[in-house]
Amino acid sequence: MIEEIKSRQNPKVKYANQLKDAGFARKSGKFLVESEHLIEMAKDNLLYVFTTKKLDENLYPNQLLVTEEIMEKLSNQKTPSRVIGVCKVPQPKDNIGNLVVYLDNVQDPGNVGTILRSALAFGFSDVLISENSANPFGSKTIQASQGSLFHLNVVNASIDTLKDLKNRGYRLISTALCENSVELNKFNFKEHRNYVIILGNEGQGISKEILAISDDLVKIEISGIDSLNVGVAAGIVLYQARR
Repeated sequence: MIEEIKSRQNPKVKYANQLKDAGFARKSGKFLVESEHLIEMAKDNLLYVFTTKKLDENLYPNQLLVTEEIMEKLSNQKTPSRVIGVCKVPQPKDNIGNLVVYLDNVQDPGNVGTILRSALAFGFSDVLISENSANPFGSKTIQASQGSLFHLNVVNASIDTLKDLKNRGYRLISTALCENSVELNKFNFKEHRNYVIILGNEGQGISKEILAISDDLVKIEISGIDSLNVGVAAGIVLYQARR
């Protein structure tokens, strides 16, 4: 079905524009995706697309043909894409695999997106995200993840989730710059069948409450600077864990 829209006051245009607000998007369970590449990756969750040119109806059955002005209004990019999709947030899977990542108050969308990308690359199919972390389905996060989150089981979680996993036999492994932390290259991940790698806030690290229930603390040996960006650190830790 193709519908032509010329007014910026059209209800569908106004609703899509509201999805640019992170709070509204979270409550609605919907989000925007820009570019054909990302929309292709999100196709299982795609509801309809805004476009300035008619597209292949086999790929995009629900098209809203709009003006350049409308596309500029909806876009989060400096140069608007020719296609913007409205998607529903995927339903998380109940079954959690044996390799899990948990983000504790990671607030920068770019960092969250980078971590999601690394999780997919290194075989961690489940990513648990605390409520006070950046919205995984925000536009900046999606861009930084390069669409990888559409191939992951992304779950809203809390410390209670971690406690439940621990009771089920998962090892909780926190990244922390503590005196009793084990250097990453000396930690044997293969000793544990099921584990959760926990990554913390950019400035404060992992909360004391989560550190208190962690089974192991690991750190990356560095010199010349006191810490690494959490997105960079995540890539190193997840790679080492899957070697």
